[in-house]
Amino acid sequence: MSVRNDGVSHNTEDKGWWCQHGVRLELAFVDICQSKLGLAAAINPAKESDPYAPDLIVDGRLADLKVQNTPFFLSGRYEMDPRRSVTFNRKDYERYKSLYPGIDIYYWVDWTQTESQFGRIDYLAGIYRLPFADVARLIEDGAPEHDYAHRRNDTRGNAKSSFLLDLGDFQTLFETN
Repeated sequence: MSVRNDGVSHNTEDKGWWCQHGVRLELAFVDICQSKLGLAAAINPAKESDPYAPDLIVDGRLADLKVQNTPFFLSGRYEMDPRRSVTFNRKDYERYKSLYPGIDIYYWVDWTQTESQFGRIDYLAGIYRLPFADVARLIEDGAPEHDYAHRRNDTRGNAKSSFLLDLGDFQTLFETN
């Protein structure tokens, strides 16, 4: 089944395309960290031999980047503000907990889509950081989990569920409204 959101530039189920797109975004993020945020950032050298290695090294710490351009409009169903909510895949939670419990998680949010059939939000852009240990605590304390009905039988490696996190729990490094 192909799910299409006309506000998104490419099919959300095409994991391979999004992984390649992510590489370009990682390079842009490193540039922003260095030039605008004063952070020492680089692509994790381990990615040269392991494409599944965490994305970055930021200020000497292993880090992973999550770029989100489309709000999770359904987060209102979980009593969360769609404008201030981000998703965190269950499979990433399990992987980081096992392999990288000391990693930092960065979200680069830029709501290029502010309207859908499920509602409308005000624009938001920003960069946010939270140590994975705090992400895990939020999840273990009951962060809502959304199951993607259209991915139940997915065989392409797409996440089958995600936790909803509130950006208010993150350190804001940059934000514009």
